[in-house]
Amino acid sequence: MPPEQRLDPAVLDAVAVALKRSSTAALEASHELLAHYSDTGDGPTQRAVDTLIDHAADALRALTDSLADISGELETAATAWASAQPGRSRHPSSDRPSARPGPRRER
Repeated sequence: MPPEQRLDPAVLDAVAVALKRSSTAALEASHELLAHYSDTGDGPTQRAVDTLIDHAADALRALTDSLADISGELETAATAWASAQPGRSRHPSSDRPSARPGPRRER
């Protein structure tokens, strides 16, 4: 008979908190990246740099959304598991960060 698997909701919560922090950091990095302007002096090169920066910021915002979603799913799983256990109660947290895309960079 296989050993019983035990799920520790505290571990899920710890991972969820770390993912929230990473999500916030990725969103801040996106904003910081868009806040910097570099002038190359060459039209085609400038367009390429601007496109690269926009794509990188978009990727950071997508990462932000994914991390926030996974964090929320872990919190939900921990809450569901804890409430299914006899003698345990757990209140779901409502401090989930909002991962809203930041402003697009002006050219």
